[in-house]
Amino acid sequence: MPVNRQKSSGAGLTDRELHMLLEITRVITSSLPLQHLFEVLHAYMTKLLKYKIGVLYIKEKSRFNMKAGVGADEKHMASLGKWAGTNFLLKKIKASGRPWRSSQFMEPEMIQKNPFYLKVLAPLEVMYTMGAPIREGHQILGSIHLGRIIDDGDFTERDMHILEAVANILSPAIRNIQIRRDSWQSDDIIVSGCGLDSTRRNHINGNGNVNVNDNDNDNGDEEHRMRVLSSVSSVMASELRNPLANLKMSFYSLARNSATGVMARQDLEQMDSSIKMMDKTVSFLNNLSRNLDLKREWLDINNLLDEVLQALTPIVDPDVVIVKDYSSVAKLFMDRGRMHTVYGNIIENALDSMPCGGRLHITTSENQSSVSVILEDNGFGMEREISRNIFEPFVSAKPNGLGLGMTVCRRIVESHGGTIKVRSNLGKGTAVCIEMPVNSEAQVQGNALANAQETLLNNSK
Repeated sequence: MPVNRQKSSGAGLTDRELHMLLEITRVITSSLPLQHLFEVLHAYMTKLLKYKIGVLYIKEKSRFNMKAGVGADEKHMASLGKWAGTNFLLKKIKASGRPWRSSQFMEPEMIQKNPFYLKVLAPLEVMYTMGAPIREGHQILGSIHLGRIIDDGDFTERDMHILEAVANILSPAIRNIQIRRDSWQSDDIIVSGCGLDSTRRNHINGNGNVNVNDNDNDNGDEEHRMRVLSSVSSVMASELRNPLANLKMSFYSLARNSATGVMARQDLEQMDSSIKMMDKTVSFLNNLSRNLDLKREWLDINNLLDEVLQALTPIVDPDVVIVKDYSSVAKLFMDRGRMHTVYGNIIENALDSMPCGGRLHITTSENQSSVSVILEDNGFGMEREISRNIFEPFVSAKPNGLGLGMTVCRRIVESHGGTIKVRSNLGKGTAVCIEMPVNSEAQVQGNALANAQETLLNNSK
């Protein structure tokens, strides 16, 4: 019987192990959401290493946040993220910038007394851990960690070599993801800021200096235009609401009693489509009125996005791939209906720009003060002049568009204290980023109390 000989090469790795690492290099791309990327990685790594859990931490600002994990349920993964600040292995890797096994710097007795072990590892029956930094030069982008149960024994130096090689493979993909995220700070982004009525644009002059155009002279005109538009919209919405309601009732009565011929069905479908378009226009006009009267509640943004996608299911082309790259983020204090309108309008715009199929990538993330939602398509994109004025009333990239959709989105987002940004390239696609502030319950209750006191004071005058 022939013997299966495996040559050893490079850091004690076999040819089979090196081949597997090359396969990982082939399949890992920055176009994958982090969780999917890590799941693909896990499928290959389990052929190289034995472990129970795997976790991916990414550095955001000065903190390392858990972004993906395998081998445990949602409750335990949430615990891994919550207690990341006490993770002794992560602290060691962050401080030294090199791979470690926990047993290299802590005795088992010390590990078992550590809060991170007691709160996180012990419930998972994990005793041994190792991790490797994901680096770009001297910069640490993140860290990848694996954990084993006590019966499987400690990790070896060979295991660490493999994990370090995997971390090196991950580095370009992670860096590209960060570059895509940071690109929202570039000069090509059209921003509607919180409380700003005109877009700020930066331009680089011939000397390489940045000139900031605040459009100060236009602020008064812009505010006046918005006040007029708000007043007119309010009147138009009121005037149209009742006739539209009567039209709906008549239409549905006609639809129930009409003949079932092909021509009749086509006429009814056309009428139904027109009524829905009118209904949408009235909704836009209502949202442009001066007082939105937000009815806020604590919402999970990921669940809200799923609700919007579910509602839009009938108009999603089968050839459109929707990629959801959701992170675990704080709940936001928002008006469900209004924000449903915002995300629904943007997603519908993305679908309209991909009539022959395409890809819609939805990403959620959180930093220390805000939660971001990025909706990115690879559709037609917009001409530069249109994209620069997309938040202005009656500016539309669609031939028959009314041009109020993005104005309404801006109005609603800013009324929540958020910002909305747009980046578009003709022929390549459009991305919209919405950032909403993270408020604590104490802040919200304090603001509500202050508003109530102010109302009482005004009424007493």
